[in-house]
Amino acid sequence: MSPSKKKEEKPLESTLLRDAIMSKLRAEGKEEAPAPPPARGGGGGSPGEQSVLGRELRLFGPNVRDMAVFCRQLVTLLDAGIPLLRSLKILSVRTQHPRLKNVVRQVADQVEQGNRFSAALAQHPRVFSPLFVNVVKIGEAGGILESSLKRLAEVLDSKASIRRRILAACAYPFAAIFVALVILTVVLTVAIPTFVTVYEENNIELPRPTRIVIGLSHFVRTQYGLCILVIVAVIVGFTLFRKTPVGKRFLDWCRMRLPLLSNINVRIAIARTTRTLGSLITAGIPLLEALRITVQSSENVLVAEAAQRVHDTVEKGGKLEDQLRQEYRVFPPMVTDMIAIGDEAGALDIMLNKVAETYDEEVESTLRGLTAIVEPALIILLGLVVVFIALALLLPYFNLAKSFPA
Repeated sequence: MSPSKKKEEKPLESTLLRDAIMSKLRAEGKEEAPAPPPARGGGGGSPGEQSVLGRELRLFGPNVRDMAVFCRQLVTLLDAGIPLLRSLKILSVRTQHPRLKNVVRQVADQVEQGNRFSAALAQHPRVFSPLFVNVVKIGEAGGILESSLKRLAEVLDSKASIRRRILAACAYPFAAIFVALVILTVVLTVAIPTFVTVYEENNIELPRPTRIVIGLSHFVRTQYGLCILVIVAVIVGFTLFRKTPVGKRFLDWCRMRLPLLSNINVRIAIARTTRTLGSLITAGIPLLEALRITVQSSENVLVAEAAQRVHDTVEKGGKLEDQLRQEYRVFPPMVTDMIAIGDEAGALDIMLNKVAETYDEEVESTLRGLTAIVEPALIILLGLVVVFIALALLLPYFNLAKSFPA
């Protein structure tokens, strides 16, 4: 083969490899669309930097799904033999989320300056969680960065899946309550004053339910500024309170202890904790280190404290099973039994992942059950409110009709 043909084949192979990698990145990203071609006339920028206006207007930080996509794309590039720095530079262009794109570009610059990948990630705690940073750090130290990132992507995908299911289950109740409040506000501010005028013109005696509804309507119409101020104050106060250590602990306690909330929140906590721990062990991370990362990545204070006590017991030479049985409020006996069997059989990671799969199914089943209960309950509640207002407005007419002789 002539040298000229070899020179022609090398760029061809490089182009094919690049196209295959980019196709796989798009397939794993799912929501990513092919970048538009550059505008004519030299106006520019690279295709990856051009994006739809709606994407650029995303003001919030990347969510769990965005981080899972980024993690999988990074693994794809590393599996293809592309060096870490080059992979980060590619993703700094390909990533669609504006804030994540900017952060990845900064991380690539820091790695190019000689910093470790995990150290560069740690400088952006609002984007990269302690779980992300610790997994990368251990993967770098043990030479298992690719497998660690694969397991991390699985954990993030699982978290994103649970959140989607919760949001889907809550969508109807929230929408129904919002629409009901809007309709109730319109009735109180527009419809009821018309009835009040009729009652006053005819000098009709008003029963107690009617006076209550009219009084509520008068308050809403005359004190609407105060109502808006109270609503805003409650929302802002609750948001600030939940960010404090006391507030976070109180809300986590409510999630794990109150009868209506604990049933599903305990299952979600178990699924997340066991999946994170099992995935870390499967990636080759030692049990103590995996427990420490699980503690730092837990979103629930009570679960994190329970996992920390388990870590301390194992670190002192105790058995994993012994401390788990004392944390029965977080880890039910059945979960402890399964973990103990897996530990004795030398298949702790397999058993932890099995527990996570089981509780994922239970979470989905519980959400379906709650949705089936909440929807008719909301319909009944809203119906009762409508009936009460309607009867309150019509009662004076009934009393007036009774006053006429037969």
